[in-house]
Amino acid sequence: MNATVPNNAPQSLLSIDESRFALAHERDCARIYRLILGGQAHSRPEIGRILGLRSTSVSRVVGDLLARRLVLETVGEASGRGRPPAILLAHGRRIGASVIYVSSQSLSGALVDLNGHIVAERRTAIESEADNDTIAAAMADLARDLLDAMPPGMGHAGTAVSLSGLIDLKRGQWLMASRWPRMRGLDIGAVLAPVAGPVEICRNLDAELRARAAREPDQFSGGTLLLHWGWGVGLAYAVDGEPFAPAGSFGEIGHWRLAALSNRSCGCGNTGCLETGAALWSLLPALRRHWPDLDQDETRLARQLAGLDLLALPQVEMATELVARALANACRLLFPARIAVSGPFSANPQLWARFNSLFRAEGTMDGFAMPDLAGLRASQLYEIHGAAAPLLSRAAEALLAEQS
Repeated sequence: MNATVPNNAPQSLLSIDESRFALAHERDCARIYRLILGGQAHSRPEIGRILGLRSTSVSRVVGDLLARRLVLETVGEASGRGRPPAILLAHGRRIGASVIYVSSQSLSGALVDLNGHIVAERRTAIESEADNDTIAAAMADLARDLLDAMPPGMGHAGTAVSLSGLIDLKRGQWLMASRWPRMRGLDIGAVLAPVAGPVEICRNLDAELRARAAREPDQFSGGTLLLHWGWGVGLAYAVDGEPFAPAGSFGEIGHWRLAALSNRSCGCGNTGCLETGAALWSLLPALRRHWPDLDQDETRLARQLAGLDLLALPQVEMATELVARALANACRLLFPARIAVSGPFSANPQLWARFNSLFRAEGTMDGFAMPDLAGLRASQLYEIHGAAAPLLSRAAEALLAEQS
């Protein structure tokens, strides 16, 4: 199984395109900021050599970036006579974005800076019987707490809300989440815009896929399908790292109805959904009868599941068969070149080998090769980064476009 996790090295979450700016000076600001942000240039002479700009032009742009606090200037060590060289560094904490996301049976919040570092984290457990008002109040409290945690001098880009379940992106409504069946049609913008706007809403798997593709573009070229098999079961699809994100919901294979599960009730209001026999929320009671200390947090659970004999449980064997067939059927809709599977179950080597074998046995259609299949180690940091990136990029572009 291939596995990747974010490393600790700073990596900007920004995507700055200088062609979006109307004025030549703004485009120069964007170009030079990108160089400094990416660590490709650390001084005025380096910038001039790389971009072929005169020293006066470079100095004017750098002066503007310093004035807007997008860039910091420090004095290096002298290597001989004369003044020591000035070193230019991107100010990673100039802008921050809040991210509110779903984690098992909780709502979590993270304040993330331009380099993807988590400045502050908060978490609130939400009972399964919670309604719109309860969840709205928890979201608003998280948003306020993250704003209060901002360090001095940090500008706030807004709040990104990364959601599972059914979402109406155009209207900004969280229509349904099986883990909170009493919640229906929650207007996220109305809840959060007065508290910590602007508000950006996204599907959690689209955010995860966007961030993974940005970190490892070679691994996510062409058509890529991301299957998440954890608390719920869902998928995202991207071409060359750009997620397919329709205005409505997409990829809810966890709510495909299966005859083998016909009598099992799902939080979505139907019976026989794939999640009723394969999602963590449905399997955890059986798992805990054998291993009582199992966590419900997916990252911690992945470490626990890695060494267990999961396939000894008939429920897990059945779940593996159902998910493998559902994935094979999804491939007949999207025809991906590669598939990445995230979530705690892929951390178990025996289960992963069984899943891989079952998926291969499903085969494909004549004339099409079987897609590459790889497991990804659970990490919610990708979702956080992918959700925050659009807000941070727009906030940085607004600063770059300011007239000095």
